[in-house]
Amino acid sequence: MKNIQEIKTLYPDVEINLDGINDYYREGLPIIERDTLAVIIKHPSEELYLMAKWKNADWNGFLTGGIEDGDTLEKTVKKEIHEEAGFKNVLKIIPLNFTAHALFFHTVKNVNRLAHYHLVFAQLADLTKDPVSEEEQSIADFVWVPKGDVLQTITRNSMKSLWNFYVK
Repeated sequence: MKNIQEIKTLYPDVEINLDGINDYYREGLPIIERDTLAVIIKHPSEELYLMAKWKNADWNGFLTGGIEDGDTLEKTVKKEIHEEAGFKNVLKIIPLNFTAHALFFHTVKNVNRLAHYHLVFAQLADLTKDPVSEEEQSIADFVWVPKGDVLQTITRNSMKSLWNFYVK
């Protein structure tokens, strides 16, 4: 697809992961580009935010997921929150006008990924959950983090830029 120089020209703020444990960019492998949602999820009653802590990558950040053909943003957000974290009831979903870009090796998909993280805010209505599949459990743990600790919890600059935009 594209090479690193073309990507840097198109997206000057792109974060290229060259130092991750398992998720560093792999020279020579194809680069698969994907529009992805990054969802900042707020607890229904406290100043806590849901963070993903990946198990096979040097990556703590927000819940992410791609929009499948024919799905709306709202359907995608609800589906991803339910599939990855188990939560059933979303009170509100607000798309925010900000995108961060990252190039990394996607350990689950086994490809280099050029992700365009489109920022979305979601607040849960309550903490009602369904069990999460074993496959999803093997990818990441989801933990509630106090608002003041979110920035220190995030491990990648692309995710930090999303949080910084949200808090401003």
